[in-house]
Amino acid sequence: MSRKYNLIRLTEEHAQAAGKVLVRAFYDYPTFDHLFLEEDEKSKKLPEIYEFFVRYGIMYGEVYSISPNLEAVAVWLPFWEAEMTRENRYRCGGRELGLSLGKEYSKRYEPILKCEESCHRKYANFSHWYLYPIGVDPVYQGKGHAGVLLRAKFGEIDKRNVPCYLETNKEENVTLYQHFGFKIVEEGIIPETDIPYWAMLRKFK
Repeated sequence: MSRKYNLIRLTEEHAQAAGKVLVRAFYDYPTFDHLFLEEDEKSKKLPEIYEFFVRYGIMYGEVYSISPNLEAVAVWLPFWEAEMTRENRYRCGGRELGLSLGKEYSKRYEPILKCEESCHRKYANFSHWYLYPIGVDPVYQGKGHAGVLLRAKFGEIDKRNVPCYLETNKEENVTLYQHFGFKIVEEGIIPETDIPYWAMLRKFK
């Protein structure tokens, strides 16, 4: 698989374009039906959110794509070096993002954040990689691009016996992650919402 692709590590110059790839990949994600009440608001704010995710990953972790065409993007955070603190977020534009999204968004996001942080602390309170997030542009889906990105990283971290953790809010993603060795450690509905969630952990075999 690796001979077919020229995987690249993304830099600041890729942040905006890579963010747009993730917007297209996650546009219909269940979480955003709860967070955004208007379609116009969703289409305007999602690019800001995912560009921030990419910038954060570039600064504090690793961000990869299949090729310079950015068919797919994976953001990896190493949680023995960079916990997602307020200070770290602000360095990547998190303060400006928060002001842009506004108080109502923050209020709707609060139960989601609490659930994510609780699961993360409960099931990955040790050195690990956090997959946050991985997405494939819809025009390239079904071609195995996500698998290429996952195998490339797992080939590295398995040599070091490092676990990997993720959350997903979409049931169809669960089977994909299970195929790559993730196991469900908790599932349910996020309190105060109707959003399902699955917390998943991949340990070294």
